[in-house]
Amino acid sequence: MSKKITLIVGSPRKNRSCNYLIDCAIDGIKSVSEELEINKLQISDYSITPCNGCDQCLRPPNDCPLAENDDTKKLEETLLNSAALLIAAPNYFGSMSSQVKVLIDRSRPWKMKGYLLKDVIFAPLASTGLRGYGEGVISGLINFALIQGMIVVGNNLGSPVLEGNIPINSLQKFTLKEFMGKGEVDELAGTIARDVGKRVGELVLKIL
Repeated sequence: MSKKITLIVGSPRKNRSCNYLIDCAIDGIKSVSEELEINKLQISDYSITPCNGCDQCLRPPNDCPLAENDDTKKLEETLLNSAALLIAAPNYFGSMSSQVKVLIDRSRPWKMKGYLLKDVIFAPLASTGLRGYGEGVISGLINFALIQGMIVVGNNLGSPVLEGNIPINSLQKFTLKEFMGKGEVDELAGTIARDVGKRVGELVLKIL
């Protein structure tokens, strides 16, 4: 099995909150072993055509005709050869970004060809402006993983009292009208993301 761990920054905006979470997760992975191959992708670097519901992927050879003219095949080659996948997506009006949703919709052929992502370790991460609004993003990402037959994991390495199980980054501080300034980060979310990365790395090595 591949030792590749793929991490996707699912925001159209580079070097922001989702990128911070992914970089923290990478730190956690690197703390486990140098043998693990880390592959970081920016969703905004890929052109993915939205699914139009043609259902061609339901019929052999279960391919999507849209893949002939976009970057889906490039992503497929990477994702299907990964032992683990982490996706950090921003909260846009209660759900994930359209860029991540399009990728999920277009992943349907991978299921129809016999669950090509089966047993890949998956961890969801989310970024939101206001606290309490990231759960819809996480729910959508977990749904995607379960439908594809992946193994969903969260944080269980940190404090069971002080740390959550899923990294959700917020721009809102713990007082109602205070927000992160330039250069400030959600340190708690970063800590949880590192622990998630570490756990994913440990699981990949354990399975291998």
